[in-house]
Amino acid sequence: MQYPLCIVNQIQMRNYFLNAGGGKVPTAGASGLANYSELISTAIDFGIQYLTAQSENKKNLELVQRISELNSQQAEKLKKLLSESLTETAKTKVILDFLNDVKIKELEADRKKKRILPLIGLGFGVLLLGIIFYKLNKQNG
Repeated sequence: MQYPLCIVNQIQMRNYFLNAGGGKVPTAGASGLANYSELISTAIDFGIQYLTAQSENKKNLELVQRISELNSQQAEKLKKLLSESLTETAKTKVILDFLNDVKIKELEADRKKKRILPLIGLGFGVLLLGIIFYKLNKQNG
């Protein structure tokens, strides 16, 4: 079973401290204190594994949701990119890069949309002020 890096480091540190005396790592029959420390470290291991699995499941669910929001053209492009990738890590990187590019394009389109309305308002205001000043100038002079 492969553990994430944080769990591997925690297991190595636990074994290092349990083996600080230079002897063997205590087993279940060594002493009462060793039994309790082993029980506590096992509980900590399970807790860390559970929390890590929960966070990874949440990330995977968000990734699947983002993939499901793609239109058919984008989905085909993603499938083509995935077929060109050889390893699982390369495929994961391709998925994340593609989804990030899609999200960036969507955010840029939203920003342009939100920007154009104030520019139209500004143009209309300048035009209105121009007409007002023209009429005032015509009346006074």
